[in-house]
Amino acid sequence: MKINKLIYAGFVAVSLLAVLSACSSSPKDKGKKEGKEVKIRSFQIPEVPSVYTDPRSQAKYLITRYWDKFDFADTALIRMPEITEQAFVNYLQLFPYVPYPDLEKGITGMLEQALTADTLMFAHFTELYAKYLYDPNSPMLSEEYYIPVLQYITASERVSEIDKMRPAFRLEMALKNRQGSMATDFTYTLPSGKKEKLSGITSDYTILFFNNPDCDACRTIKAEVESSGFVKSLLNANPRGKQKRLVFLSVFPDPELDVWRKFLPVQPKEWICAYDDGQVITKERLYDLRAIPTFYLLDKDKKVVLKDVPFRVIESYLGQRM
Repeated sequence: MKINKLIYAGFVAVSLLAVLSACSSSPKDKGKKEGKEVKIRSFQIPEVPSVYTDPRSQAKYLITRYWDKFDFADTALIRMPEITEQAFVNYLQLFPYVPYPDLEKGITGMLEQALTADTLMFAHFTELYAKYLYDPNSPMLSEEYYIPVLQYITASERVSEIDKMRPAFRLEMALKNRQGSMATDFTYTLPSGKKEKLSGITSDYTILFFNNPDCDACRTIKAEVESSGFVKSLLNANPRGKQKRLVFLSVFPDPELDVWRKFLPVQPKEWICAYDDGQVITKERLYDLRAIPTFYLLDKDKKVVLKDVPFRVIESYLGQRM
């Protein structure tokens, strides 16, 4: 699924302060065309009371009032992405500025409005949430923000059991290895055939990299990782006692071991390169590998610090803490 580049460009270009005033439109609702009244459709952002003076308090107010002036019953707006989808993207831009409990309430309220008004509009917005927050190709990918959407769908008595099946599976996987939780332990196999466990790694941080060295995206990411002098310095740093500062564990989850072995000679010497013997990780759904490459960053206790994020996010995080 491709992200509309024009709409995403709007997301990138508009700052939080601009979002707070951007989507407003003319107060006129109707116009005339050839002697007939025609409805002028637009998105109007609610006015933020003056008592909310800083951007974060304004964002917190807006997260629950953002859609107050939107007509969820007007299904013609589904075919007007320049209005509806652009407003939705700007809405997503508020998320990082809002405490998570308030964000959950805001998302739930918005979906309730949509479902109450029209099932087609509800379906449209759940698809938009998936497109921007769940699609691996989306630059706005965030399972944490997508979880409240899945929780609402699976809990709603007005959504059929059939329509809950896919969201229920996605929710199950999204809750696994969630940020702040203990990473699921697994056994990996080294080129020598020796088996070791993730929990056996002793380091301040572990970068867990699920990949296939023969895929184009994986090769691109590999080059990005290798070009990071900072990460390479951490991997080569003298360990503090028996504990290293950083370990990079590259895991091949697929069955074609001949492909994996072919690329072993060109893998960075600083990495631990291993494979999942018997594809246990995939078969038992220990990790959500709907797309590879996939990165996790784990702390010294093997708690998930970052899940399914670009390498540059991991690099930035480590740069601020090491």
